Amino acid sequence: MTFYAEKFVVFLLVFIRTLSMFVTAPLFGNQGIPAQMKVWGSAAVAFAIFPIIAASSPAISLDLGSLIILALQEVVVGSAIGFAMGILFDGVMYAGQIFGIAMGFSISSVIDPQNGVDVPVIGQFEYIVAIFIFLILNGHLFLLQALQMSYSAVPVSGLKITGAAVDLFARMTGMVFVTAIKIGAPVIVALFLTDVVLGIISRMVPQVNVFFVGMPLSIGVGFFMLIASLPFFVFVFEKLLGTLEGNVVQLIRLM
Repeated sequence: MTFYAEKFVVFLLVFIRTLSMFVTAPLFGNQGIPAQMKVWGSAAVAFAIFPIIAASSPAISLDLGSLIILALQEVVVGSAIGFAMGILFDGVMYAGQIFGIAMGFSISSVIDPQNGVDVPVIGQFEYIVAIFIFLILNGHLFLLQALQMSYSAVPVSGLKITGAAVDLFARMTGMVFVTAIKIGAPVIVALFLTDVVLGIISRMVPQVNVFFVGMPLSIGVGFFMLIASLPFFVFVFEKLLGTLEGNVVQLIRLM
């Protein structure tokens, strides 16, 4: 009886790690996805990988205190994987917010289905494009692979938070701003040059109403560069995704 109880507890712990990743990961954690689908999807994935995990899982104490600690450890591991993958999309959203402010779209906003907050429409557009690229590059499959890989490096009851893991996670979090600048470089530079030209014109020809001309010009230049730089956006996103996947694998091995 104790044998079956231990295996059931192992399944619950696998389910908790899977659900934690689903809730925090990009695409899977989208608030537009009903909670019931996340729970049942997590249960299906946990059921699929459970036989592999159960065969090599260590003996588990069944007292309540130990089970609570184990459950919290699984939440930490699953959330770390999901949150680390979401860093790239936070950078994309931040780049879109920079565009929106520079183009004068900061007032116009929509609900972000991923985080449930208001974001500029340009940021939401960038996010949707990034999701499509993420799916095309099989990023969702990498998430599932990372989940399964995590049990080789961090088995059930095997979490040890090291200083190297914390340092790597902090550096990955700081990549949000670097990602935003890399993705938004063409539009940011074009809008900056537009402002410089308008400033020069206002000094050389004071009769020109720069405020009247500047707003539609910034919007036009911003939209033109946004569309023209889409191939650059795809290229940079693919490179950043590859780097991020390598960092996620390294983070799993350090935990």
